[in-house]
Parts: sequence; C-alpha cells; structure tokens
Amino acid sequence: MWRYFHMLPLEDKGWAVSQGEGWTPLVDAPRLARQLGVRNVLLKNETVNPTGSYKDRQISFGISKAREVGARTVAVVSSGNVAASAASYSAIAGMKCNIFAPSNASEEKLIQARMYGASFFRVDTLSSSRIFDLVIKACKKKGWYLLSTAGLYNPYHVEGAKTIAYELFEKTDSLPDWIIAPVGGGGLIGGLWRGLTELETLGKFRTMPRIIGIQSSACTPLVNAIEKDLSPADVIANPVAVGDTIAGAIADDILYDAYTALPAIRETGGHAFSVADDEMLEAEKMLAQTAGIFAEPASASTVAGVRKLRDTGLVRSGDTVCCIITGSGLKDMASARRLVGSPQTIEPSEEAFLRLE
Repeated sequence: MWRYFHMLPLEDKGWAVSQGEGWTPLVDAPRLARQLGVRNVLLKNETVNPTGSYKDRQISFGISKAREVGARTVAVVSSGNVAASAASYSAIAGMKCNIFAPSNASEEKLIQARMYGASFFRVDTLSSSRIFDLVIKACKKKGWYLLSTAGLYNPYHVEGAKTIAYELFEKTDSLPDWIIAPVGGGGLIGGLWRGLTELETLGKFRTMPRIIGIQSSACTPLVNAIEKDLSPADVIANPVAVGDTIAGAIADDILYDAYTALPAIRETGGHAFSVADDEMLEAEKMLAQTAGIFAEPASASTVAGVRKLRDTGLVRSGDTVCCIITGSGLKDMASARRLVGSPQTIEPSEEAFLRLE
C-alpha cells in the first residue's frame, strides 16, 4: 500500500506503520463467472492482508497518522475487523488500544483482537452510533486518539481504502464495468470512489466503473438513501434499525461515510442492493468451491449481489464485474460450520477406503 505514499496525506514516510498490507491478488474466477452468468468475474482478494481484512489498509494509515500527531492511546469502535487490525498495528507502534464492540460482534474476531494485547469492552447495544457517541466523549476527556475508519469521525483513514482503486488500475488492462463492494458505514465505496476520481483527474482512464454497494437486508441505510434520494445529512441524522444478521461487519445503523458513499453510487451510475443471510451463506459456499477463497458472509455478499444484479438485468452477460472480497472466513467459523456440518467418520480399513469415490 505504501507504494502510493506520494498520494497519501502523511508528511514523512518515517511515521508509517506497516506489515506489508495491500497489493493483494486480483483473481480471475471463470468457474464462478459461469455460475453467475457473466463474462468475467474478478475477485480483489483482501483476505490475504496481515490480519485478514482490507481494514489493514485504513488502520495502517490511521496508526501512522496517530504516530505523526503524538498519540499514545487509540480508541476503536468495531464489530471485529477494525478491532483486530487496530490491535495488531497498535502493538507494532507501542500504543495502548481500547476497543469497544457492539453486542453482536463475532467472537472469533474479538479473540483475535485480544491476542494482540488490546483492552476490550463489549457494550450492551446493537447501535454502533450510540457507542461512537460515548467513545467520542471519552476521547475528548481522556485525550485518546479516535482510530475510526468512519470518515464522519476521522477523515484521514478512508485514504487507505482508496489504494484498492489504484491497484485495480495497475493490475488490469482496462478497469471493470462494475465494482461491487459490501457496505456498512460506507468507507470502502467512498474510498474506491475517491481513488477512481483521482485517477480520472490525472487522465489515467476515460470510462468510470459503476460502483454497487451491497448491504445486509437487516440493516440498509445506503439502500434506503438511494431509493428515497436522501441527502448525506438526512442519512447521518436518522439511524436505521438493526435486525439480527450473520453479517455484523456491515450492520452499521448509520452510513458514517455518507458524504463520499452516496456520490460513489450516484456519480458513477451505480446502485445499492440488500441480500439476506441465506443468500450470503450460499454465496460464501459458492465462492469457496469455485474460486478457492474462504470469505466471511459480509464479504461474500458481493457475490450474492452479482446474482441479484443479473436477475434485475442491470448487469449484462458480457460485462466484467469485480467483487471486493473484504474479509477472511476464518473470522466467522460459526457461519461456515452451518454450511459444512460435521465430517464423516469411516472405519480404519481398506474396504472402507475403497468404497470412497
């Protein structure tokens, strides 16, 4: 990621805290494409980042910025991926890390964060906006640095996400027709849009890819905003209800990056859709068994989104789509267990082995 230092707002590269995040594979998935009924499916495999998600890009830059301003303690609101990343990068930087998670956060992700030595607190609410309000007050009174990937609270960290757009440009002869990304607070699609518009301004390409945001049907602030033509201010001022979902990573009751996420959809001619838990689980299995990538349900939502886009006729059979696979399935083994069940037990005999196909 730091190959793009000259495009990032950090004064001195000496402040950078890095584990080699970024420059992730862009995988051609022909078997998956055939199942989804499109010509080409590209998968930006962010699961191979150091802590298993694309959030390492944002946190690498965020911790670097915190070092630059002299922070000693960082505070994080996260259901899992940001927590794990923040704890890891804080450990490298020698900073104290306080993590506050909603009650529906994945246990696997929280274990990962605690292994890095962070102080962890589960808050008895599903509302991330309520937790943010409390953490912001604590940061002001205690002098903590708010290490949030939400642009509403810290505008710097989306800069890390935009490097995905730079890599897509470098790794392809021509950009895809569609870029499909999961959406919680909206920072990822906002970052993609920022990166693409910067490249467009530099004259690197002429045709802008259309950006699609995918949300859990249990939490749809972006979908609501697009369908009702809401302004960013309206979206931020009105949290939505959060239902039960396996995709806690994208269950934010506020579209925190509305000021970049909504233009990402509207100015590229994109759209927003929601998918249900069973659609994400089916897509998680399909992705693993056709492309060899084990993704958490929220990440697999992009694959479920392609199917929905084909059903609506928005994406045509001759199009090229790129799905951003944001986080590893190892972060949510409970959901994967629902898909595969228990292994078969056989006798320790030659006959038993020869009966197998």
